[in-house]
Amino acid sequence: MKRVIIIGAGPAGLFAAYKLADKCDVTIIDKGLSVEKRSCPSPDSCIRVCELCAKLYGEGGAGLMSDGKIIFSTEIGSFLNHVDGVGEKKNAVLVAEVQNIFEQYGVHAITDTDKVLKKQVEEEAVRAGIRYVHTTLAHVGTDKLKSLIQKFRDDLIQRGVKFVEKQDALDIEKNGDKITVSTKDTSYECDNLLIAPGRVGAKWLEAVVKKLGIEYQYNPMDLGVRVEVKRQITDRVTSVSRDMKFQILTDTYQDMVRTFCTCPGGKVARETHSEGYNLVNGHSEAGDPHENTNFAFLVTIPFTEPMANGNEYARRIAETVRELGGDKPIVQRLGDLRAGHRSKSKHVLNYVVKPSLEGATFGDIGLALPHRILIGLLEGLKKLDKIMPGVNNDETLLYAPEAKFHALRIKNADPFLQTSVKGIYVAGDGAGLSRGIVGAAACGVLAAEGMLQN
Repeated sequence: MKRVIIIGAGPAGLFAAYKLADKCDVTIIDKGLSVEKRSCPSPDSCIRVCELCAKLYGEGGAGLMSDGKIIFSTEIGSFLNHVDGVGEKKNAVLVAEVQNIFEQYGVHAITDTDKVLKKQVEEEAVRAGIRYVHTTLAHVGTDKLKSLIQKFRDDLIQRGVKFVEKQDALDIEKNGDKITVSTKDTSYECDNLLIAPGRVGAKWLEAVVKKLGIEYQYNPMDLGVRVEVKRQITDRVTSVSRDMKFQILTDTYQDMVRTFCTCPGGKVARETHSEGYNLVNGHSEAGDPHENTNFAFLVTIPFTEPMANGNEYARRIAETVRELGGDKPIVQRLGDLRAGHRSKSKHVLNYVVKPSLEGATFGDIGLALPHRILIGLLEGLKKLDKIMPGVNNDETLLYAPEAKFHALRIKNADPFLQTSVKGIYVAGDGAGLSRGIVGAAACGVLAAEGMLQN
């Protein structure tokens, strides 16, 4: 029986194991903890840096601590349409397979969209010069994801998949047809290796591919803020598409600004990264119990030369924000940003929109983000206001930094995501092939197909 090692127990690794179970000897190694042990000691404020952030590492991946927006799309959250040998037709087959697997675990797509209202939103987007992408999706909820992933994991164990927690892959070697993965405690020899570390593993993966001589390039960088408003401003649009997808071309620099990860009735969350920076994210529980809605608003910029690594650029900005925020993210009223002065905590009682993230510093995003990013965000909000009146209001809150680390892009040597080193495959966000749960899962399924065929 072929031996397969998977590095990373996120969606890519789990779905690859689902495909390989019963056919191969599969072991999944993860740097973090099992589902049951993953718990953040300070989920609202994140007041300390843990040895390893439970929000980001462990079984289920970073998505385990998200709100579980499962977007069944070949265009949103995936780059497989543009991968050599894959394309939209094959990607659609993969997404359908992932959706079928999720349905077996009780995750069903939302189907009660108001068609008349959907058409109105589409028409308004066209008139505003905005591209609107409607997606089929399901919403699990931050409070429901653990039980879902635990059941998924337990079923894999019943099918013979072995899970190894708290083991960092320190070294990967290729000798002849055999591949060896070494951790602090032991080493694992395999016939095929799938590297799927997620976004938080992008920097580690870059070092790995350089060592092994695996070919790679860079995707564009995504950097911006998380926007928070009263949910009445977004409810009309999110009732049509819960995770609204708007793509806006800015006037000044012709950059693309996009909405991402909308959390109706949700809260802004903090992510503390061991590399020395903080990011913001968004969560929403099943039932959407809170008074605000938040969403990521990201400027996409391609990097070329001499600095082609957009991941590194975004990391440096995040480190600057951390210093300015006193080891915390920064929050600012949009009106204060436009007026050119910082927001202050003593004024919060007068805010129409009350911040849902306690562990943030009231400050000046204008000192934290580059001019080009700020211009893109401000121009984007102005256009978005034509579809969602009020989103460009002075009372809107902006949290920095929001960044998505998928700029590293591993080149595939075949249509199954095998790299230029035979037997080693990559999948998911960290490899620059996806930016979401379904996209990562589809990568895992595709890589597993390759291992079974090769």
